[in-house]
Amino acid sequence: GSLLYERMHMATAAMEDAEAEVAQTGGVVTGRLRLALPATFGRRCIAPMLPDFLTAYPNVSIEAEFSDRYVDLINERFDLAIRIGELHDSRLVGRKLAVNERVLCAAPSYLAAHGTPATPEALSEHACLANQRFSGFPEWRFRKGSTVASVRVNGRFIADDPDSLVAAALAGMGIVVCAKWLTVAERAQGQLVPILADWTFEREGGIYLIMPSARFIAGKTRSFVDWIAARFKEPKW
Repeated sequence: GSLLYERMHMATAAMEDAEAEVAQTGGVVTGRLRLALPATFGRRCIAPMLPDFLTAYPNVSIEAEFSDRYVDLINERFDLAIRIGELHDSRLVGRKLAVNERVLCAAPSYLAAHGTPATPEALSEHACLANQRFSGFPEWRFRKGSTVASVRVNGRFIADDPDSLVAAALAGMGIVVCAKWLTVAERAQGQLVPILADWTFEREGGIYLIMPSARFIAGKTRSFVDWIAARFKEPKW
């Protein structure tokens, strides 16, 4: 009964969208698009793009929620969501936009005072700014070819907010691991220096565009999927 309800709920919503498009516009893409976006990534990387989409599709409006809460797309009737990490909900259809590459970095002032770690194991002797939501916390796991290294990190500042951790790193408080998209400007300007660049993080996950179904897709939804996928062919970071 629960499964039937979910399927019919999606189908009914899709039929309503299709009827509205055909009846009101004769095939022109139209309607309100409800998006669920991660708070930090959504503000930094998606929000600046949305005016271009609205310009390209003048009959579509957007209602966006910027939040790190887990949104139930089906029951809350969102058309699309962007999620970072690994997908586990089998009811949803996902399209990978990009790899969520991570980088380890610190301010020049911190490295001048404490030295630059040459191996992952050396991080245990440094102040590390850790995200408690990071997979495997409080361990950071690295890989270089077939070699795997794991280190238990310590530091005076732990948080679940990436912006706060980057701010602490900029202030010279320690070494931070964060997504590359989060520190594009800071690294380009030399405010943060990459460390252990020949190592990658295990289970980096991806940046996914997800929707409730692949069978019933309204024109507004399909247009946004194709539009944003084209912009992620070469992520700016």
